Amino acid sequence: MGWKRISLLAVTVLFVIACSVMPQEEPAPAAPEQPTLAPPPTEEPAPPEPTAESPNPPEAEAEIVHVSSPGLWSGKPQVIADQPSNKVAPEKRAYGGDEYPLGRYERPFTAEVMEYLPFIDIEQTILVTGEEDDWIYTGILLIESPSYAGERNLIYGIELDIDLDGRGDVLVTAALPPGNEWTTDGVKVLKDVNKDIGSAKPMRPDAPAGGDGYEVVVFDAGVGEDADLAWARRSPDEPKLVEIAFKIGLVEPDADEYGFAWAAWAWVEEVHPDWFDHHDRFTLEEAGSSLKDNAEYPLKVFHSADNTCRALSGKPPAEEVPGLCVTYAPTSPESGGGCQEIDCPTFVFGSTTVETCWNPDTCECEPCRQ
Repeated sequence: MGWKRISLLAVTVLFVIACSVMPQEEPAPAAPEQPTLAPPPTEEPAPPEPTAESPNPPEAEAEIVHVSSPGLWSGKPQVIADQPSNKVAPEKRAYGGDEYPLGRYERPFTAEVMEYLPFIDIEQTILVTGEEDDWIYTGILLIESPSYAGERNLIYGIELDIDLDGRGDVLVTAALPPGNEWTTDGVKVLKDVNKDIGSAKPMRPDAPAGGDGYEVVVFDAGVGEDADLAWARRSPDEPKLVEIAFKIGLVEPDADEYGFAWAAWAWVEEVHPDWFDHHDRFTLEEAGSSLKDNAEYPLKVFHSADNTCRALSGKPPAEEVPGLCVTYAPTSPESGGGCQEIDCPTFVFGSTTVETCWNPDTCECEPCRQ
């Protein structure tokens, strides 16, 4: 019977080993718990109360505070006559004044189609240095009132050559003021800090020079070191006159004597301060011409702009200044050129009236002698 016990024991051991090596059935995974959703709020939660740790709101722009503004004109006026284009404008051309190599531009027309823009066609410009205050006053008299421009963007300006080297130093521009009160809105003062205007030969063409013109804005609608640096308005007495005034310190006067050259500008839509001087940036072929007898007629990339020659204010320099006005008057289409007498305008600035008379010796309109 001993062998039976041994056999039974062997069978039992084999059964246990077989059960231990057989694959076990994996238990079924438990179902994932569903997230508990909070009931929707019945009303909007109140915003949290501000605390000391809350971030500060963005700071508001500082308010511009004006301390001084221009007053009434005073002093001896200086007048620059410019070549108008109104008499031959129906022929889609100018009859003079567009002396591109000399930096004198008569271009109050659009590109290609040559639509005439009389509200930027300068007729006369005046400058008065205040005798009893710190302002220089300028007035730009136009062929037609800016009110006729419709929705066009008009800009007027004064360019200053402070050191009398033929290179512009300062450009004061003013978007057409909305009314007859002095305002800094839309007024800018730009400077050529790196002295690249004029390129190699001041007031002579050097295209393509590739300078950046008036590259620094030092005043913009009251924003700058001096919130009162420059102002503009429409004349309360003459609808065709735009006035610009700026602090006399802008021309850096010496304690005893000083001199500077100045000219007036007018544009439609854009000033392009980086284009100065224009004949250094564009060749005449690129810019086009407003003169029909010029091979580059009509106007192309440089259009919708007018300027005057430069006049000298203050002490005359020891050397010749490039760009100054020559002593001849605008030509007449009936005269065939030369020195032709023109009707000289009268300027009215507040309580001051300045009458200009023809001077046959200089062929210019000048303040009438008393």
